[in-house]
Amino acid sequence: MERHESAVKEFMDGYRCSQAVLAAYARDFDLDMDLARQISLPLAGGSGVGGACGAVSGAYLVIGMKHGFAHPGDPQAMARVIAKTRAFVARFKALHGEIDCPKLIGLDVFSEEGRRTFVEKNVKAERCAHFVADAVKILGAVLAEE
Repeated sequence: MERHESAVKEFMDGYRCSQAVLAAYARDFDLDMDLARQISLPLAGGSGVGGACGAVSGAYLVIGMKHGFAHPGDPQAMARVIAKTRAFVARFKALHGEIDCPKLIGLDVFSEEGRRTFVEKNVKAERCAHFVADAVKILGAVLAEE
């Protein structure tokens, strides 16, 4: 099973979009899977405030793990993180036109009406699973580029 397929499976099994994306890369960085799921959970659904899609935010975390710095004073690492993040966002927007969760799915999943519509219209499988798969695919391509 390819990485994006395992991320979608995890997402459809009940984990959130941000969790599925970070978990898809956790082993690459010796990050405990449970910890990966815990730290990425608040990013799901636009972080509960209508922000970036959790799949996008999960990708940001992976970019940071690969290219970030642990100690200040590494301007090259900061430049790499910004470049990789911008490249990821540009490609995701090229596919979906947007990165914000409510705009991508056309509803607020944290409102009662939004949650009901999310379930009734099977938005998780019909829309969000594609965002998870695309985030993982785009992330793989961006990480592979030097």
